[in-house]
Amino acid sequence: MEATEIRTILVVDDQKEIIRMIAAELKTKNPSYRVINASNGEMGVQVAMSQRPDVIIMDWDMPIMNGIEATRRLRNEKETHQIPIVMATGQMTSPEDLRVALEAGATDYVRKPIDFVELSARINTALRIQNQYNAIQELLQSELDLKSRKLSTTSMLIVEKNDLMQTFFHDLAELEEAIKRGHSDGQKELKELKRRISNHLEVDNSWETFKLHFDEVNPNFFEEIQKLAPDLTHKDLKLCAYVKLGMDNKQIARLLNITPASTRTSLTRLKKKLGLDQEEGLRQLLASL
Repeated sequence: MEATEIRTILVVDDQKEIIRMIAAELKTKNPSYRVINASNGEMGVQVAMSQRPDVIIMDWDMPIMNGIEATRRLRNEKETHQIPIVMATGQMTSPEDLRVALEAGATDYVRKPIDFVELSARINTALRIQNQYNAIQELLQSELDLKSRKLSTTSMLIVEKNDLMQTFFHDLAELEEAIKRGHSDGQKELKELKRRISNHLEVDNSWETFKLHFDEVNPNFFEEIQKLAPDLTHKDLKLCAYVKLGMDNKQIARLLNITPASTRTSLTRLKKKLGLDQEEGLRQLLASL
């Protein structure tokens, strides 16, 4: 039998008796609920940041920081911005108050004195919404991971292509030397080398494949960087992409089929085009796009 999933409910209220009543009712209706609490909005934000509850029941009127301000704070934090918040109040019950609560980021709204059947229904709805959000996020992350793996694979293929081209160049140099020494007329070897190069060129669209996967992971990157420096060359854009991926100079050199020294020179030129002074500035800029 599958174990029941533990759900954490954070109750933020300045009245201890209300916290006790809510905790008792929730545990009665669902023993798998773990109920934690805070006595004001500021403390509620701190507890939410550290505990990451599944749902927050937030009182409106509290000292130090009220529920509306606490809700706004939570919505502005990356770690808590998607946690469902049910606003609870006994005084702020007008349609205008409801609008204020929802605009602040509340997911739902209950009136005091609390109807616990209604509260339970609100919590269940909030949990369903949260489950759907989590499922969507997992799918998006899986898709992003897949695209990142494709991008890494394509980067490796570009390196392999450049290594292969170096091999072709070496074989061609040896053939040239053999012809000079009269060891061969070179026809057979040249024909074989041409065949190998031709086969490689037929299947080599490595940069276009890389760019396709790069755009999937980093949409609009090339458009944004060209807004900053419209005169960037095709090679500059490649360099920007590789820096964006966090590659070091040696890795970039292999991808561009140049020496590390040439890579440093290219980075210096790129920084000048973008109006930057230090390489760290370049890497920080590209990472932010």
